[in-house]
Amino acid sequence: MRLSYLTQAVAFVTATLILTACGNDSDTTTEIIDGTPPLLTTDSNFSTGDSAVAAMFVSGQVQDSSGIKSLTYALNKKSAQLLKVDTDGYFNDQILLDVGGNTLTLEATDNAGNIMRSTKTIYLGDTIAAGGSHTGALRDGQLYGWGRNNYGQTGLGLTSKIADTMGHPNTPMLMNSAPKNLLSIKFNQNHSLAIDDKGLVYSWGEDISGQLGRGSTGRNDCSKTADCRLDIGAIAGIENAVMVAAGYKHNLVLTKDGNVWAFGANGQGQLGNSTSIDSSTPVKVDFSASDDVGHIVQVVASASSSYALDDKGQVWGWGSDAYANLGRGQECNKVNNCININATPVLINVIKSNPTDANTAQGLEAEKDIKKEKVTQLAAGRDHVLALTNKESVYAWGLNATSQVGYNGELFSGTEKAWANTVTTPTKLPWFADKDIRRVYANGNASYALLDKVASNNGSSTDGILYAWGMFGETDSKGKTVYDDLDEPTNKLPNLKNISNMAMGAMHLIAQEKPLNQDHSTPAKNGDLFTWGWSFEGSLGSKDAAHIWMYNTPMLVNLPSQL
Repeated sequence: MRLSYLTQAVAFVTATLILTACGNDSDTTTEIIDGTPPLLTTDSNFSTGDSAVAAMFVSGQVQDSSGIKSLTYALNKKSAQLLKVDTDGYFNDQILLDVGGNTLTLEATDNAGNIMRSTKTIYLGDTIAAGGSHTGALRDGQLYGWGRNNYGQTGLGLTSKIADTMGHPNTPMLMNSAPKNLLSIKFNQNHSLAIDDKGLVYSWGEDISGQLGRGSTGRNDCSKTADCRLDIGAIAGIENAVMVAAGYKHNLVLTKDGNVWAFGANGQGQLGNSTSIDSSTPVKVDFSASDDVGHIVQVVASASSSYALDDKGQVWGWGSDAYANLGRGQECNKVNNCININATPVLINVIKSNPTDANTAQGLEAEKDIKKEKVTQLAAGRDHVLALTNKESVYAWGLNATSQVGYNGELFSGTEKAWANTVTTPTKLPWFADKDIRRVYANGNASYALLDKVASNNGSSTDGILYAWGMFGETDSKGKTVYDDLDEPTNKLPNLKNISNMAMGAMHLIAQEKPLNQDHSTPAKNGDLFTWGWSFEGSLGSKDAAHIWMYNTPMLVNLPSQL
């Protein structure tokens, strides 16, 4: 596990721990000013990298023999803000992030004026995206798209198919009609979303259910009716967006103030506005009946359900509960006499209890809060949910027919040890014990985890390794594709290393390597892109892989500016 908590008993080993206290990230800056600095320790959440959550959960302890004068944080050159520290130096707080790049500095000052600083860089948002069979990437704020384009979902401004002799984007193409200042993109099924550096949200592609949020007029005809939008246009009424979540036919937007907006299909109440009526314009998710809800810091969407994480580590869900999506102990279907419309958020009790260390002294509330387990990130597939905690545990629930939750696949299915086809309450996945997990991903009937410090055969360790479980297809030399349901996370992509982020489509994936120069030391501007999985109409971005085929060896994708 990536914990760096230090007790009073080992605080005197300052020379050994000063470097450890501030992490091992290559772009971390540590300054020691005038004498012996305070000892600052943080948990693994305070780290450099890409973030799926609009807040940094930061906990730890600051110590010094002369006493601590202050602990502050500074975000993106804004004025420093105080962090609350208890009498024993423990702190536990959440720092809201801006969409795009963030530089966050913790500064501890002792009573003698000595200072310890620790700086991390965090990118909030996704610069890669994958939908049903279309794919995209951002480079210097500009959008590149490729793959299926029957609803104009790549952003080309027209529809196309693979049989077209010209124009179909089976390799990455610069989308000239897109804004040049985009910070984050999110795709699903046949539609696309983006956020620019002013917090405006753009949408394009399929709009059958109003999932583009741009009203019911002005649509283009992409099949037989006015069911799509070929232009990349802004959604009226939304400002200061920090995150978008793309469902199958509905979408969510999180704004800086913690409000959640939704639009699109609403037959199961997945818009969360107390109705089951579709809306082609944004409606506000109604948290008014939700007791003790905190500031929302993440939103995710699945086929017909929606989820939100608040800054207290609480998980909220609404919409379809057909496969126990809301974790309430049963499937919501006719057999259980359940009407499957859940039109306002309900609290999902992911972690059943939060015991503190039995040796913790009474009254140290901050230390207790640090030791308390809470959810720090969510991911959702078609009908299953993953929740990562600050203790680097993963809980999951929902549809498990292909082992996308776990332990119902090729080795366990049909045995007494198999987990059910539907896991009705959040359940801890035992495989993650003592693993160094950074992030979880889900879409369709598959799940992934991104791990660091993975041991290799030569005794060294490697960061940025992807592990898959659930549905996983493999094609043999004769072109036959077989789908195995993986019981637990498995390294099926041994050639992929040093991954910083990835995006899951329904059947294909894209990953971005952490940018490094050739000497693998100083960070470079851009990392390489890799795609794998089911190829359809050019979804993998290679002319040699534009036909229908399952590719299990990730292939390098070149954007035009790289050629």
